[in-house]
Amino acid sequence: MRNIYVDKNGGGDFTSIQAAIDDVRVHPLEPVTIFIKGGIYHERVIVPDNKPDIQLIGDNTQQTIISNHVYANMLDSNKNMLGTFQTPTVSILADNVKVENLTIENTAGFGPKIGQALALYVSGDRGIYKNVRLLGNQDTFYSCRGRQYFIDCYIEGHVDFIFGSGTVVFTQCEIHSLREGYITAASTPKDIPYGFIFFDCRLTGSAKENTVYLGRPWRPYAHTVFIRTVMGKHIKQEGWDNWRNPDNEKTARYAEYDSSGPGSAKEHRVMWASTLSKDKVNLLTLEQIFQSCDGWNPRV
Repeated sequence: MRNIYVDKNGGGDFTSIQAAIDDVRVHPLEPVTIFIKGGIYHERVIVPDNKPDIQLIGDNTQQTIISNHVYANMLDSNKNMLGTFQTPTVSILADNVKVENLTIENTAGFGPKIGQALALYVSGDRGIYKNVRLLGNQDTFYSCRGRQYFIDCYIEGHVDFIFGSGTVVFTQCEIHSLREGYITAASTPKDIPYGFIFFDCRLTGSAKENTVYLGRPWRPYAHTVFIRTVMGKHIKQEGWDNWRNPDNEKTARYAEYDSSGPGSAKEHRVMWASTLSKDKVNLLTLEQIFQSCDGWNPRV
């Protein structure tokens, strides 16, 4: 195991996170842990796909902060708008990456002149995120593909701020809505059984009462499930939106089990979403959700 220390004040091996990642050899021969001392790191961080088995570990979420301010409607050197997927503060493209005890933020804000502004983009498989804060507005976290496991995390945003086609489990996380909008926008492929699954989470918000949807389908077969989730009064009673396309109601895979709190209101949910039985929930183990030929279980 190789350890690298980052300290923006000069007390480590490097003063920037990206410099530390750049120093890791392609296809490292051993796992690499990068310890990041407290401080606000104003940089964009990329873990490339040829550098798996890296851990990024901060001091804590209040002190170790990776921050940037890039948004979709910014213009590049050719006067073209950057677009959504050129905005992430942190991009994890490699497999087997673990992120712990830090904050990732995109401070671009919200509004028509800003558009999407990602904090975290993930396309690597078998990712683990523990005690991480993701701060943004529209499109805070994008799971492009692969499997990710979030535990004890805080994610905030406004519109579609958890979105994409990956298989992602959120356990004991706080999901915070800043204003009216949509929490999830899954684009789960038709042949993938699981998209976004929330276990024992809390939906909090500064949004007004009855103004936030649990989700809307970015693609027709979107899969999103909330299990034993405490929902604040900001959650809309109907729960789900069809993204202006009634045909999505025939294909979207939306469900809840044992929701509680003022936003649970299951008697008012849309008819095309379902309530899971206890037996079906008992089958939703991490092993089942993340099933693959590699037998990955993030809790092992």
